[in-house]
Amino acid sequence: MNVHATDFAVAPSPLSTLPEADYVIVTPYLLPSGTPKKVNVGDGFILDSAVRLIGARPHALISSRVPIGPAEIALINQSRCLIAAGANTLKDDFVLAPGFDLAAMKRIKVPVILMGVGHYGRADVTRGLSQASVQLLRAMLERFPLMSVRCDASRDYVVRGLPDLADSILMTSCPVAHRVDGIDRGFVRKSRWERLVVTVTDGPDLQAQLPLLPAARQLFPAERRILALHQDHQTVKLWAFAEQQGFEVFRGNAYEPFIGLYAGSDVHFGNRVHAHLKCLSLGVPSFLTRHDLRQTYFADSLDFPIVSPMPGPEFAGYDFARFTARRDAARATMDGFVAALRAIL
Repeated sequence: MNVHATDFAVAPSPLSTLPEADYVIVTPYLLPSGTPKKVNVGDGFILDSAVRLIGARPHALISSRVPIGPAEIALINQSRCLIAAGANTLKDDFVLAPGFDLAAMKRIKVPVILMGVGHYGRADVTRGLSQASVQLLRAMLERFPLMSVRCDASRDYVVRGLPDLADSILMTSCPVAHRVDGIDRGFVRKSRWERLVVTVTDGPDLQAQLPLLPAARQLFPAERRILALHQDHQTVKLWAFAEQQGFEVFRGNAYEPFIGLYAGSDVHFGNRVHAHLKCLSLGVPSFLTRHDLRQTYFADSLDFPIVSPMPGPEFAGYDFARFTARRDAARATMDGFVAALRAIL
């Protein structure tokens, strides 16, 4: 059985209610027609939170999934700046979009600003920034002197390639970790939950993740259990397995209903990083399991546990004030970055 968005709390007001400012955002949330890639609602969370932190919606959005061509460059050059909103783009061969190199950067005449970008999460492609990547990042920092990264490992990785610009690389955390929705559920723990949401990563290694569903059912007794799929690969066997475990399935391409889902739930468990961060930003108890290096890096930066093995002491013993203290420290850095950004809008 599929769940409908109207079953849950209404999501915060749409971005269309914000004033418009003269800038462009490049985001992986937008997919070109005909692509085999699946929409990732976590990228939508990043876009939404970044815009709310800035306080004004962009004049236009462009996709980072396709080359930035002459039409997009003309649009960018008519604006005040181009902002890259998040995602795990930091790797040895760094690109803003396919084919985006120093020559493409030179065709853009306004600042290109990186906001909340992160480590790719794989050791085999993050051994050290290539010379071309270093040159590209230097060119960006020449036009706007700050770069926002989402975790300590991301900052360390960039600083190794640009040690003389260490002061320009700011660990602001991911935009999604910050409170932007005016909702605080207070991290209330319960002996029986009303709405449990579980996330898994629907992909080639899905089989290894399926035990999360029966584990969640046992660890978090709940009146209602929902499996949320941030990328819907139409895996019918997964839906059937979830329903056998007593879960409803929540899926779709629009990110806003997922924010409503998390805002209307009272506990989350699983391995989707941006589900975890969004829930924490809303004050909803959330427990993250390991999937790749990204979970570990976020946990190290924001002082929350990776749940492994299960069950563990984290469920009863973790003090969410540890997370809020780290997040609030990063928020001060984020606020400084956003103030500098707003000054050019």
